[in-house]
Amino acid sequence: MEQHQLTLADVYKDGDLDALVANGRHWAEQNYIFYNDGKGGFKLVQPIGKFLDASYAVKSADFNKDGFMNIAVANDKIPNKIYFGSINQNFEKEISFGSISPSRNLEIADMDHDGDFDLILSNRKAENEICLNDGQGNFKKIITFGMHSDQTIQTKIVDINKDGFLDLITAERQSKNKIYLNDGKQNFSKVIEFGNEEDESRSVDFGDFYKDGFLDIVVGNLDSKNNIYFGEKSLNFKRVFNFKTEYSTSSVKVADLNNDGYLDIVEGNSEQRNYVHSGQKNGTFIEIGLREDLKDDTYNIEIGDLNNDGLLDIVESNSGSWNLYYKTLKK
Repeated sequence: MEQHQLTLADVYKDGDLDALVANGRHWAEQNYIFYNDGKGGFKLVQPIGKFLDASYAVKSADFNKDGFMNIAVANDKIPNKIYFGSINQNFEKEISFGSISPSRNLEIADMDHDGDFDLILSNRKAENEICLNDGQGNFKKIITFGMHSDQTIQTKIVDINKDGFLDLITAERQSKNKIYLNDGKQNFSKVIEFGNEEDESRSVDFGDFYKDGFLDIVVGNLDSKNNIYFGEKSLNFKRVFNFKTEYSTSSVKVADLNNDGYLDIVEGNSEQRNYVHSGQKNGTFIEIGLREDLKDDTYNIEIGDLNNDGLLDIVESNSGSWNLYYKTLKK
């Protein structure tokens, strides 16, 4: 299977993180929910949707506030879909959202502060979209950001300037990455560019690595060194930490995996070994390699406590091979 994204959500609402898998990318394949047995086992599987889709991303939330989790799927040049959950967990009701575009990623956030979940689409060579929820799971109102020529691969949502409004951070291919500042009325005309125009950035994440109150941005690049752009009051992100080794990185995730108070970075690479960069007290990182014998085509990294032991585990979504997860063990 051409797998692209695996994300975690408690779809069944039983207190365990389930795995949602988006398959296909440019080809039509089946998407799935893998239900967690509470111990990190996934032996019960349910297809998502009646048809095979060319899917890049899948996320879950209760969009219509009926108490059941729904599933949103971002597709490549075919309609994006929302499948609504019900008491019998059949997801039969579905609607389309957004435009028919080369969608590459999907995020969920309450962008307009009205108490419901909106959908943010990252589109390659098309305007990106914020699909606003009317509170009942309809997404007819759309706000666009970016240009039609942009190649946005991922968008992260966070209030980076601490003004109470959610902003957008994008990973861009063949142009500088961007921060779109929200003016409070969902206008994103103020744009901050950062990074190198020649980099093919595939993934972004954020965290306060220096514990100085300013969010820093981690960027994963294809065939160039990955970076941390350090935040400060001016929001210029000119102070940069470059990792020593150049990898072909498709996904980065930030988390404190060992609960030591210092942020770690998990790096998913294409046809190379994946790595954890373990954050240290002095601001450096120790590189820890995941399975040396596996050099899969990893498209996405996800982090969550799958076996309910209080430690965050690592999930990698691999194209053409098994998806894997690594249990974080206590020392």
